[in-house]
Amino acid sequence: MEQGPGSGGMPAGPSGSPTRPGIVTAAAVLLFVGGGLGALGGLLAVTGGGFLGGAFGGIAIVLGLVMLAVGALEIYAGVQVLALKEQGRVIGLALAAIGALLSLLQLGAAPGSAIIGLAINGFVIYALVTTASAFHR
Repeated sequence: MEQGPGSGGMPAGPSGSPTRPGIVTAAAVLLFVGGGLGALGGLLAVTGGGFLGGAFGGIAIVLGLVMLAVGALEIYAGVQVLALKEQGRVIGLALAAIGALLSLLQLGAAPGSAIIGLAINGFVIYALVTTASAFHR
């Protein structure tokens, strides 16, 4: 296959643009799913905090807003990763690293979900690190 200019070593697709590796698409899908679930959880926390009221409700609202923001950032990173943009790769790596760290901290309390979280975040990190040459600014 012919390689397009600026393709970072990736074979050129029919339109001359670099072909996106399947592992990158999988990482982007995982970022979408994680972002969507995080945003949904944040929305539920904000709504639940509004019903609770008081200090506990206020804490739930703040945590919900943080979850909404992180979920939106994960979705943004997924879009950028699909477009093979370097900024999406960097944001995705940072979010996956933070997610892996949080999964490690959760290991004692909920080992099942922590192991799943570690596996997913580990895969995203692996995918985005090993395909760095496919991304462009």
